[in-house]
Amino acid sequence: MKKSRKFGEVVVVYSHHEKETAEWISEVCDRAVRLSQEKWGLGPPEKCRIYIMTSWLGFVFQSAPWSWKMLLAATFPLWAFRAAKTWPYSAGWTQKYGKKITIGIKPPRLIEKSKKGLGIRMFVEEKDAKEKIQHVACHELVHACSAFLRLPAWLNEGIATVSVDQFLGKQTIRQDTLNLIRDFQPKAPPPTYRKLSRMGAEEIVYQSTRGYWLVRYMEENFPGFLEKLFSQHQNSKPIEIEIIRKLTPEGNTFWEKIDRILFEHFKK
Repeated sequence: MKKSRKFGEVVVVYSHHEKETAEWISEVCDRAVRLSQEKWGLGPPEKCRIYIMTSWLGFVFQSAPWSWKMLLAATFPLWAFRAAKTWPYSAGWTQKYGKKITIGIKPPRLIEKSKKGLGIRMFVEEKDAKEKIQHVACHELVHACSAFLRLPAWLNEGIATVSVDQFLGKQTIRQDTLNLIRDFQPKAPPPTYRKLSRMGAEEIVYQSTRGYWLVRYMEENFPGFLEKLFSQHQNSKPIEIEIIRKLTPEGNTFWEKIDRILFEHFKK
């Protein structure tokens, strides 16, 4: 039997044997939504539900509105492969169905069984199970708050990861990912989520941490700039154009040069 707890616009849905995980997530909801508003100017997500997910298929069909279930069943071959491929190394997912936002978060026992190759290369090691869950919950709630903007993948991941740093009061991305950002070739504009899911481990780590360091760079050098952009635009394309224009007058070479700039700025 499913139970639920409501925190403003966010409802946590769970079964009785996932009660502890639900309690840990519940402690995050108000703070993470408030952080998104204070730091990025983002309002709370509408009709947001968080599920403790134990399978990718179960989560998708449990969380989808009835009006979407038929469509998902009919298009199953188009999305199922990508979902199955990302499941082994994902700790949380955010899905948007019209105005409804759903989040899935694995319980600690499944996070421990996840493939850790990407996580080990990206994140500072965290052994505390509660803090891991709250890290994931904060990250996904920021995605939920920004979902209406349809941000490019690098920026969407960047603001979520920087938010987690602030939420936990410490850096969560490994410092040595800067070396990968400096050295990775070829230098090119970031991919979409769909393209990113098809890439190898090294490129996924590169693209994901690149967004983190770039958002940090903007926050340190142009505080409030992203918050202003998010309030002015409802589409990702002008937001990205404004970012490139702000950071370099030579927009056509931005993605070729930015990695070196980030490395020089943050290296210790």
